[in-house]
Amino acid sequence: MKSLSRIFNCSLCWFFLASGCATYTDETAKMRLDFRSRNFPSAMEKLKKAGIASEGRSRLLYLMEKAMILDRQGNRADARKALLQADKVVDELYTTSISNTAATLVVNESMSDYSGEDYEVVAIHTMLALSFLEDKLYEEARVEAKKINNRLHTIATDRGSDKNAYKEDAFARYLSGMIFEALGDTDDALIDYRRALELFEDPAYKSFYFGGPPRALVEGLASLAARKDRLDVVTKLRGRYPQWVTAAQASDSNTGEVAVVHETGFIAVKVAKEFALPIAGQIVRFSFPYIDQRSSYPSSMTGVEFKGHFVQADNVADLTSLAHYSLEDKRLRLIVKNGARLLAKGQLTDQAYQHLGLFGGLAANVYSVVTETADTRGWTLLPEALYITRLRLPVGKHTIQVKNEGRVNQVMSVDVKKGQLQLLRDCVR
Repeated sequence: MKSLSRIFNCSLCWFFLASGCATYTDETAKMRLDFRSRNFPSAMEKLKKAGIASEGRSRLLYLMEKAMILDRQGNRADARKALLQADKVVDELYTTSISNTAATLVVNESMSDYSGEDYEVVAIHTMLALSFLEDKLYEEARVEAKKINNRLHTIATDRGSDKNAYKEDAFARYLSGMIFEALGDTDDALIDYRRALELFEDPAYKSFYFGGPPRALVEGLASLAARKDRLDVVTKLRGRYPQWVTAAQASDSNTGEVAVVHETGFIAVKVAKEFALPIAGQIVRFSFPYIDQRSSYPSSMTGVEFKGHFVQADNVADLTSLAHYSLEDKRLRLIVKNGARLLAKGQLTDQAYQHLGLFGGLAANVYSVVTETADTRGWTLLPEALYITRLRLPVGKHTIQVKNEGRVNQVMSVDVKKGQLQLLRDCVR
């Protein structure tokens, strides 16, 4: 009888395991479809109807998703308000409450306040910087670019380890350098350009962007160093990138520069990776969030066209890879926590069999299986990658075509000033 009951128990648990619980990724699929189709009003309506709109534990997630929809609708002021609120929530959730921790030990991770993945709390400042940049608010954009690396430094310090390769952001340094240059602060621009290049050249950082160090960064650094009479910098660059440095030094002096920051694609979402094992007469379900790095790919059709000449953009950040490695970095912590929860659930199931009999034990095991679902909450509306195109143009007014993954996304009029750098933002709306 006991053997038959356990067989019945296992069969029923497998049934519940197959049916499972809907994850956040599943619940928001239609919202993402509307967002990707640029039906932003419908995406906003679906977001408001989703469970996270009323769940206090998902308020950070709601603010981040809401901000992206507002931004794509062109409502940048309200988008920035939502992102600034999200940044405050991150700080508020810095210390996890005891009650939230207890809930995750008996149910699953989705019962806790969502405090954001490392790459997401960093991306709050990235998206703020780009929004400010679009409105020519360079000082505000520079502050947010600086906060990116401040946040990463805090994360690395709190972990007590420098093993995580993503402890500083090369894109943030590059963007900060360009903003300094646009503001005429060439000394600080030189510092940030050099640090950005060091990061892009670091073998440990190569997983976070496509290709090699950005050519335009090298050329911009060489040109700026030459103007500042930093021959030591120019000499070192010429030794590593002779052709690029030569091209930078050969530039016509009666020119200015335009730099376009492109946001392309859609970040890969978390999915549940799971399996189940029969252990000591119970079915134990293991479920972990996972992001597939292979979904990301470089775009050779993003850039700027001027008078029939196409300048290809340099990839400066692969957000899908950042998301993948950020999640993998905390894999061990998740395994330890999940193991403690599964042990507690197993003990509760054993007690149910002892005190409540067959059906009580069966109900406890079913509860254990059904509730053991990976927390796939995440900022699903982020772009997949960031690119930068820099091109030198003659002084005067020009029209350029900005291409985003092969599509002419914007036609922009630019007024190029001698020796000045102008920053522009490109995103699909």
